[in-house]
Amino acid sequence: MVEAVRVLLLLMVGAGIWAAWRRSLFPGTWAHTFHTAYAEERALLTQARSELRAVDKDQRRAYSEADAKVGSVRGEYEQRVGKLKREVVLLEDPGRGTERGRLGGLVLYEHAVLIFPEGRQLPLAGLQARVDRSERDLWLYIHPADDGPELVRLPHRRDPATAPDEIVEIFDEGQVRGFEMKINAAAAAEKRFRDGLPAQLAQAREELAEARKDTGPLKTAEQSRADVMDRNRTDPRRKEALANLTAERNAWQDLTGRRPPK
Repeated sequence: MVEAVRVLLLLMVGAGIWAAWRRSLFPGTWAHTFHTAYAEERALLTQARSELRAVDKDQRRAYSEADAKVGSVRGEYEQRVGKLKREVVLLEDPGRGTERGRLGGLVLYEHAVLIFPEGRQLPLAGLQARVDRSERDLWLYIHPADDGPELVRLPHRRDPATAPDEIVEIFDEGQVRGFEMKINAAAAAEKRFRDGLPAQLAQAREELAEARKDTGPLKTAEQSRADVMDRNRTDPRRKEALANLTAERNAWQDLTGRRPPK
């Protein structure tokens, strides 16, 4: 019983909301809003509203498509220019580059070697690496082009004098010589990179300048959007639909004394 009353109340509330909405569309007396005697007038007003809304919907769709095209073309332009700009910046200041390997306190990067714990960074251009061996240690000489060499100790055998509980990293000779080869190969690659850098940088700057000037597609898309806006503003369909709706609203006002909304 309680559920039935709840359903009935919901139906009554829904009907009240629908009636209020209907009254707002077709103001006047109750008969003007609901009676079949005025069904034709209501139908003409409804049709005039639908025609105007159809034209407005079509115009919004056309503008939305043109505006989306502008956004897409602009995004492509900015992405292309941004990519080339990052390339130029990276060529102007390559920095360390990406990490290529680690061994003990050495970290090999694309353009430099970092030595810990001192934190000294040696550029790879002109650098040479060489391995020497003693009874308990392997020594990796790293000689930059314009400075004194760095000597990195890499033990391959534990010192008997070391405390039993002290942790000592032990390095295999093949491992150390492999890292020596990796450093020298990276230094050779760095030389080739530096030799070709001026031409590569000039080309990248030229490509960036050309990409920045290539605004033709964006201007075309923006002009198309402007054309759509002009067509929408002067569209005879909307003028006709609006005039028809105004005439039907006037007729409804003459009939009821109340002016209906658009």
